[in-house]
Amino acid sequence: MAVSDWKKRLVSQSDLLSLHEKLKDAGKKVVFTAGSWDLIHAGQCRYLQKSKAYGDILVVGVSSNDAIRKVKGPNKPILDEKIRAEMLTYLKSVDFVTILPEPSCVPSLGLLKPDVFVTVKEDWTSEYKESKEYKTVTKYGGEVLVVDRQSTSVSTTQILQRAIGGALSDTLKDYMQYRKDPIKEK
Repeated sequence: MAVSDWKKRLVSQSDLLSLHEKLKDAGKKVVFTAGSWDLIHAGQCRYLQKSKAYGDILVVGVSSNDAIRKVKGPNKPILDEKIRAEMLTYLKSVDFVTILPEPSCVPSLGLLKPDVFVTVKEDWTSEYKESKEYKTVTKYGGEVLVVDRQSTSVSTTQILQRAIGGALSDTLKDYMQYRKDPIKEK
């Protein structure tokens, strides 16, 4: 893939409707999923591969920097939205990527009208049939699938905690030594 080839797979929000028409005319079954995709790991790759298996074309929504900050606070995301979007285009299961301006993917679902919307099982998904996403997708005849996490042993948060913990451990090594053998007054 040439350096700029990934940009051909990046679809603006304003082009989602025309992408829908193009893929529908070609008889393709479209699957959509969304997330922040901040530090991609094996569980996320498995999830994307599983999502792709529900159709012919997988379109992935990437939460914008602003959307993530609204939900997760000022210290997130770690990587810029364009870097996260580009990374996804290199995965063979991903056909197109779009950057989501808002925390909700409802506007994107309304424009793209995927045949299948896949979301990962979270605490809130126990009542997913009450969500705006579910109502948007089923209103035009689409299907919503909730799938289990594809890795329970690794998450972006766990990766960060381990990295920070390791760095903190190195930084505090001298301190830890004194904790084991406290400095004594002579």
